[in-house]
Amino acid sequence: MTDRRDRRQGSAITVGNVQGTGIVIGHESSAVVTQRPAAQAEAAELLDEIIRQLVAHHDSVTDPEGVLESAEAARSEMAAPSPRWGVVRGLLRGVAAGVAGISTLASAVDKVQALIAHLIT
Repeated sequence: MTDRRDRRQGSAITVGNVQGTGIVIGHESSAVVTQRPAAQAEAAELLDEIIRQLVAHHDSVTDPEGVLESAEAARSEMAAPSPRWGVVRGLLRGVAAGVAGISTLASAVDKVQALIAHLIT
C-alpha cells in the first residue's frame, strides 16, 4: 500500500505491510467482521453432510421428513449471526433420536453435538 492523501484534511496516511481481517485505514473508517470459530465451521460442515445423507437414505429413517426438517433447522440456526445454541442442541437431540439405528449418522450427530458443547463452554 502506498501513501494516500486525504483531500479533505490534507494529511498523509502512511502504512507498511498490513495483514489481517477487518483492517481499515483512514479517517472515519470502520469495518464489521464476523468470524466463526473453527469448531463451528466444522460442525456446520458435518451437519451439511448429515443432511445430504438423510436425503440420500431417507428410506432408512423412521421419520425422514421430520428428522430432515430438524437437521435443516439446526443448520439454519447455526448459520445465524448469534446462534441460539440451546435451540441447536434441542434440534440435534431430535435428529439423534431419529437416526439412532443408523450408526454412521448417529456417530456424525454425536460429533456435531460434541463440537457444539465445546463452543458453548
